[in-house]
Amino acid sequence: MRLIYLYSAIAFLAAGCSTQQNQVATQETNQIAQPVAPSNRVLYRLANQGLPDSSRWKSTPTLIDINQDGLLDLAAHPRLEHGARVWLGDKQGTWTDASQGLDMPTSCGGGLELGDINKDGKLDMAVADHCGGVFVYLGRDNTTWQATTEGLNSALAQKKEKLSPEMNTLNGAEELALGDVNEDGFLDIIATGSDEGGFTVYLGDGSGKKWRESKADGLPSAEDPGDEEFHAGWSFDVQLHDMNNDKHLDVVANYYSGPHIWLGDGKGHWQSKAKGLTVTSMGGIYRRLSVADINGDGRQDLAAANNLNGAEAYLQNADGSWQGPTDMLPQIKEGAMAIALGDLDGDGHTDAVIGGRLSSTNFDNPAGIQIVLGDGKGNWHYEQGTQLPVDGMEEIWGITLADINGDKRLDIVVASGSTSTNTVTTSSTQVRKGNRHKETKLPHLQVWLSESLGSKPL
Repeated sequence: MRLIYLYSAIAFLAAGCSTQQNQVATQETNQIAQPVAPSNRVLYRLANQGLPDSSRWKSTPTLIDINQDGLLDLAAHPRLEHGARVWLGDKQGTWTDASQGLDMPTSCGGGLELGDINKDGKLDMAVADHCGGVFVYLGRDNTTWQATTEGLNSALAQKKEKLSPEMNTLNGAEELALGDVNEDGFLDIIATGSDEGGFTVYLGDGSGKKWRESKADGLPSAEDPGDEEFHAGWSFDVQLHDMNNDKHLDVVANYYSGPHIWLGDGKGHWQSKAKGLTVTSMGGIYRRLSVADINGDGRQDLAAANNLNGAEAYLQNADGSWQGPTDMLPQIKEGAMAIALGDLDGDGHTDAVIGGRLSSTNFDNPAGIQIVLGDGKGNWHYEQGTQLPVDGMEEIWGITLADINGDKRLDIVVASGSTSTNTVTTSSTQVRKGNRHKETKLPHLQVWLSESLGSKPL
């Protein structure tokens, strides 16, 4: 259902563009596409040994030390495959598959998070699947997994499934966040609807097997949608952060109607606090989001990927209201899909990696990875010559930043892949090498290691 609204919005904007505007966009894109000197602030190289070239990685990649060897490992969830995958990292930069036990009949993609759900000292995994719902896997021996919860959906979704399975728009989960929301010492799950249903909170008991669905918690849900449409709608991204520094987890989401905040009380209840954030009638145009202190005032800010307008930054005021949005990269003409915030050049200011489309001139694979450097005051500079592909990629589903190889520099992991049902193997792009451009093939799950740092190590 939600794609109807997204495609309608895209068609509406396309119909309103004049030939002159298209010519201007093409001219700007041609200027951007010209060879540029390598950046003296941030450079990256692809380091994918051991990772697959194909599949459609419809998730934000997760980086965490799963096997407790001091090195980060990688997890991602694919579309139209058979479940999430895990790869263990080593000092040589090689990735080794460690996905035994994560199989599901068919995976449609969605978010995943890791944490010690059953408090045995090993990391466990919670997966949101667009078609199936929520899955939970307990870690065994740090390298294999055991399913304890499969296809968990809300009570209302289960009831509707029995009555009219062919019309059940409440099944499935697009994203999830893992955290102790009621502060009882056990990890809980907040899952978002894949088409309708809003948010469902599953309270954990420390076993990883039993989950109690929260009721009347202040979040819009299918049973309590409030003024929201579509049984409280859906969300492309949901995260848990302490946004107001009260030591309680708050819900931050790119909701179907725009970015939104619900403040938590530490008891599993939330209250909307989103004055100044964008509200749109074009359902589903907001994709990934990222949270960080952008302007150095000690308050958490956020950046949102808008699939029509590009990358947007919002600054939090002292009273919890918001100012913005600021267009982080005006060169993006065809929307942004993913975004991640972090200090890339070691100057102490928050920067951003954006998955977006500079133009529609590359019709087959228009997406690329762009970097903007922040000045600590809410202003952004587009940094070119990073050796990242500016286009030539398919749909970008998520971006994660972390120091993978221990050199105190943030590296980049990107998950991508076509939404088409046709078989897709790799994307092609033009990567600058010296003074010439070399055509290469890019995998859909990419690890980019930082090669240089303009200022000093983090």
